[in-house]
Amino acid sequence: MSDHGEVATPGSTGSPAETPVERRFDYDRTVALSDGVFAIALTLLVLNISAPVLGPGHEGVLGGRLLDHGQEYFSYALGFAVIGLLWIRHHIFFRGIDHIDTGLTVINLVYLGLVAFLPFPTRILGLYGQEPAAVVLYATTVALVSVVARIMVVHAMRAGLLSDAGRREVRRRQHWVIVPIVFLVSIPISFVSTSAALYCWALLLVLPIVFRRVAART
Repeated sequence: MSDHGEVATPGSTGSPAETPVERRFDYDRTVALSDGVFAIALTLLVLNISAPVLGPGHEGVLGGRLLDHGQEYFSYALGFAVIGLLWIRHHIFFRGIDHIDTGLTVINLVYLGLVAFLPFPTRILGLYGQEPAAVVLYATTVALVSVVARIMVVHAMRAGLLSDAGRREVRRRQHWVIVPIVFLVSIPISFVSTSAALYCWALLLVLPIVFRRVAART
């Protein structure tokens, strides 16, 4: 089925009493809620950048004060990139959903709860990026988001909630573990050097490419 629940597929675990209209209603509400949470989380990130406060007699120093907030600009860019990537993956995953059950709804709510929480560790990272605790909080949160996302995918596969296209897309994501591993590995590194821990996250730009090339050759 290609229209998210308008036609039941063989092996579907949905209730036989559930009509195509009801299935579509469940799907639309779930996606609308998810998109709303992502939109709010992305918007809240900009509030992490504090405005410089200039006292009397400090005219002409605004430019320098703005540059003093470099760590906050970095955390905003990082947070926007991470949440944006999470939204893209969530969007692609739900595009392959045939129908929704209670289990998927509950797991998705847990996932959205973590996404909604992300602006807070992003804020802490922007203010206290040189503190290991800030790196630990952010890395742990992102790792948890990734693990819950995988739990959602596994549930959808086992419960037969995916369309044929959805199952093909899931099979393409064999290296989902890269994200939680990189962030979790950065935690002990942060106690030696928080800068090294942040640089460690840059591996997420390289490792997926390496794995895809290796997979293509094999």
